[in-house]
Amino acid sequence: MLRFLHRQLHTVSAHAAPGRFLAVNLAIGLGHFLVLFNGGAYLPMIPRVIASLGRNMIYGDWTQDLYFLALGLGLPLGRWVSQRFGDRNGLLFCLAAIFCASLTNATTREYAPFLAARIIAGLAGGLSIPLSLNILLRHYHSDRRDHGLLLWGIAAITPFAIGPFVGGWIDDAWGWRWLFILNLPILLLSFLGIWLWEAPERRGERPSMDWLGYALLVVSLLSLEMIGNLGSKDDWWRSSEIRLLAGLGLVFSMATIWWCRRQSLPALDLGNFRYTNFRVAAVGVFLTALVFQGTLALLIVQYQLSFGYSARAIGEILLSLAIFAPVSATFAHWYLGRYDPRPLALASLLLLAGAAFWLSSYDLPVSPSRIAEPPMLVGLGLGGAFGAWARMGLWGLSGPAEQRAAVALNLLRSTGQALGIPLVAALWERRLDLHRHFLVEVQGSNLSFWQAAQRHFAHLPGLLAASVRQHAAMLAFNEIFYLAGWVFLLLALWSLLARAPRVQSTESAAEQTAIAELVEP
Repeated sequence: MLRFLHRQLHTVSAHAAPGRFLAVNLAIGLGHFLVLFNGGAYLPMIPRVIASLGRNMIYGDWTQDLYFLALGLGLPLGRWVSQRFGDRNGLLFCLAAIFCASLTNATTREYAPFLAARIIAGLAGGLSIPLSLNILLRHYHSDRRDHGLLLWGIAAITPFAIGPFVGGWIDDAWGWRWLFILNLPILLLSFLGIWLWEAPERRGERPSMDWLGYALLVVSLLSLEMIGNLGSKDDWWRSSEIRLLAGLGLVFSMATIWWCRRQSLPALDLGNFRYTNFRVAAVGVFLTALVFQGTLALLIVQYQLSFGYSARAIGEILLSLAIFAPVSATFAHWYLGRYDPRPLALASLLLLAGAAFWLSSYDLPVSPSRIAEPPMLVGLGLGGAFGAWARMGLWGLSGPAEQRAAVALNLLRSTGQALGIPLVAALWERRLDLHRHFLVEVQGSNLSFWQAAQRHFAHLPGLLAASVRQHAAMLAFNEIFYLAGWVFLLLALWSLLARAPRVQSTESAAEQTAIAELVEP
């Protein structure tokens, strides 16, 4: 994205041949779909992936949250890569990098190269998004760009929504490595389509990049992420490593703020925080991403580990999310191009709150069919929530300020997704231990239940311990989703703090839509 997106929207190219037009659109769509699909499809596979690699499950979250963090860190590089190499060559490099990373993930039996490949795939995937959008918009004339952006928006939310369903099916039917094996021919087709049918563009601008600011940003966010990842493993502040990371994160965060405020073209523009609407949207998009991604990952992974669900059963539970999210995204695209984003944000967050409260009401035994309805509400809310936050944050901004604000909001969303996975899991583990303690205490109201359970399971003591853990896990789940419901409810009210700008954006509706698309998952 960046000013190249603005330039592409004002460029009217000659009408391309229909065959070339379709080939380029298909090639770009395949690559874009794959990047986002791998974020959702991998989630149900985490237990088996980590077991195959011979690591403790605590390391499973790292392969997903660092992927999301890398996705967000790839976008700020888009402007420099576009200037230095061109959109076509930059996108080809990204596809080649994802191909090599997928090949490594499909073949390695070691954890370290697997994790490194996931990070590389995330970074290249995040970088590919603005480059893909630049190329796509060159092939749509001004009277058809709304159609292209609508398809792009649907293609952004659909793979993420259907990913858990398809990923669970692949994991159970063929094995998790097939997710990465199937990536290879799709990436090859996308690469060849762009290489053969998209001509290299002229590069007339001198590239510029705030590399020091970007390095400071990477170190500060990585330190923060690793605090979350190592917290459960090393007992949080009792660990000297955690305290060291916290100190480094604080120092580098302050250095990042100090440096970026003094640059004319910083890696991360912090100047937009002076606008009320941007502050409202920044808090909203970060917390929505953190809570949503954290609870989704918890549901998908821990329902397998705690209650014995298969990956396919988890995918079937989330099928309604896959169906309704593209429908709501289509409506949101139409609505946000015409009306005030606040009512849509309010409605979407209330739907997410309702789904979270609904999921907090279950007790054992829980069958997949009983919890298949709440994801329908999640799908309806997900399609509009991030788009509404994006429009709210960009409300009234124009030109470079609007484009830099979109980069910042995208990074906040990806960081929220990355932090949500370990933080929500850590909170759930703490509540699990607490409930397990109270379920087996020998004094108080649980005493008679515990004595009866001891007599009933006397010949199977291990089964009693497993039953206690399952009940504690369900109580912890209920608390997490109950808390998530209140967070979404408060965010719905928070969205009402945004104010309609006195000065409207000078960008066209298509330009505003294209910029906002970069904030959505």
